[in-house]
Amino acid sequence: MRRAEERDFEAFVAARGPALLRLARLLVSDAHEAEDVLQTALLRLTGHWGRRVQDPEAYTRRVLVNLAKDRGRRRLPWPFAPESLPPGRVPDHADAAATRDELTAALATLPPRQRVCVVLRHVEGLSEAETAGLLGCSVGTVKSQTSRGLARLRDILGPGPAAPTSANAGS
Repeated sequence: MRRAEERDFEAFVAARGPALLRLARLLVSDAHEAEDVLQTALLRLTGHWGRRVQDPEAYTRRVLVNLAKDRGRRRLPWPFAPESLPPGRVPDHADAAATRDELTAALATLPPRQRVCVVLRHVEGLSEAETAGLLGCSVGTVKSQTSRGLARLRDILGPGPAAPTSANAGS
């Protein structure tokens, strides 16, 4: 890699690294594994940097998803049972962190494909078509896996805030 390409690569990692690490963390559910997966993805990207990759972020996302799916097949998605987490919620400023931890633990219980679909659709904000393209499957598969994943999350996390019904929506 030439010096100019190295600078471009370093700028890309500095700009997009935190978002890619967040994605990796949601996909593999362990902070250390997420760092390893991201390092592997970035290492693969360096081999193609500047020549064959027109959208390095999309390429890195695809590698992250593939690595997460591979790890999900080999390992348990979470090192301990979610039931072993402390009950209740933290009533102070740590409430947001507790909610995030609860969601992360719930995501870890999903099968790898459902977890990837839910994360890409609802955390990363990709469309069904973009998610299908990234996973190399049909839009119908993305829809069904996302639906099943969300249903499982609702079972684990319980009902969320009450949505307005048509009777009280206008009041």
